[in-house]
Amino acid sequence: MVPSLYVHVPFCMSRCAYCDFHSSAPDRASLSAIAPRWLDAIERHLAELSRRFDFPAFSTIYIGGGTPSFLPPAIMAAALSAIARSCRAGLAGATEWSVEANPEDIGPDFLSLLAAHGVNRLSVGVQSLEDKARVVAGRRGSARSTMQVLDLLAARWPGRRSADLMYGLASQTAAGLADDVRALVDRGFGHISLYELTLEEGTPLERNARAGLVVLPDDDERADQYDAACEALLAAGYRHYEVSNWAVPGQECLHNMRYWNMDDWLALGPSGVGNVAAGRGRFLRLENTADDMCYYDDPSGSMREVVISGIDAMFESLMMALRTACGLDIAGFRERFGHDAIEAFGPLHELFPESIGLEAGSWRATPRGMDTLNRVLVQAMSNIERLRNRYTTSDEETR
Repeated sequence: MVPSLYVHVPFCMSRCAYCDFHSSAPDRASLSAIAPRWLDAIERHLAELSRRFDFPAFSTIYIGGGTPSFLPPAIMAAALSAIARSCRAGLAGATEWSVEANPEDIGPDFLSLLAAHGVNRLSVGVQSLEDKARVVAGRRGSARSTMQVLDLLAARWPGRRSADLMYGLASQTAAGLADDVRALVDRGFGHISLYELTLEEGTPLERNARAGLVVLPDDDERADQYDAACEALLAAGYRHYEVSNWAVPGQECLHNMRYWNMDDWLALGPSGVGNVAAGRGRFLRLENTADDMCYYDDPSGSMREVVISGIDAMFESLMMALRTACGLDIAGFRERFGHDAIEAFGPLHELFPESIGLEAGSWRATPRGMDTLNRVLVQAMSNIERLRNRYTTSDEETR
């Protein structure tokens, strides 16, 4: 077993107005007090997972959050060192080691620290380079300061660079979003994630929008923004390899591909979720508690374990695979689950020819299908639900 590793850092300097991810925003003094407890907990958890699963190394490593770049440098260095020490076979097997960062935290010392510990990919939360959109979204920094950091990365960071952009933000424009894409392309960002704003209940932005204090783009305006970004990406030679992700060929995010392929990964940190194959088409889901203090006290003991099996495991595999340009390999599905995908879910390529194609033994979403997967998945779930008794294994359980 050579799993991937996800590490969740639950701290941010400030929370964005749209965000409902698991994180808190302690001041610097509070962070200095609590970050060592986080570090101690992930080190203990990592040692316990190593004893249990006996992995020699990690195939990919991803440190996300929250805002990992908000960690005190000494804590970040200690965390990176602990991960490296856990790999008996060394870090050579880790083909990709990513760290998320906010532009405001990035400087020469931060980049040197990451490079010295083997990190070879930086994922930067840009979101928008339009100042009005940034203010409403609650983003730190200005478009100008962010551009200065992007220039620094182009000059000083030797590894791969990825950036997150959003569309559907208040005061955002289609032309501005296309310019954002071109700014990233020009500075060597080989991977760009493009996420639509989702109003999550209880977030400041959702409350402001509901109260009429913020006016968000309508459906047509969001479609124009998305189309403008896609046109700019295609013109630059980027490949739409997953619903929300574009990359220069060869710069796809290998870690996220592990998720979409339902491969093995382990997770450290509060709210982190791991997934390990459990045989006979089953997955063992390892769910870390989202209660920070409980996690710090007993990371393994506070973890919930759930076996995903039967049609639930089959549907989850279909759902994840169809998000990608590679799609669902029909023969691989049969090998994993012992069932035929077309028999289980119905002939999706015939039911939705404009959205799903059958090519070289795989179901693959068409360019239009990438944007209309929900109706395909609803039909697939309806089809397999009729066969639940047949496909549900007798050992389906929750522990």
